[in-house]
Amino acid sequence: MKKYEFYSTYKDVFEYHGNTEILRIRKRDGTIIRKDWLVFNSPHEAMDHFNTKCGIHIGY
Repeated sequence: MKKYEFYSTYKDVFEYHGNTEILRIRKRDGTIIRKDWLVFNSPHEAMDHFNTKCGIHIGY
């Protein structure tokens, strides 16, 4: 699953694939400028964070 957050100078893409990690990719003008892994203790905790605090879902 992917969710997006848009800002005036960059956008964040959050990817969650059903494990204990969420990948955040920050892009500016189509170029990746940063990648971060958000690591959780359980898949439930990761899914809860993804659903409540990571951007918006705009489709596949």
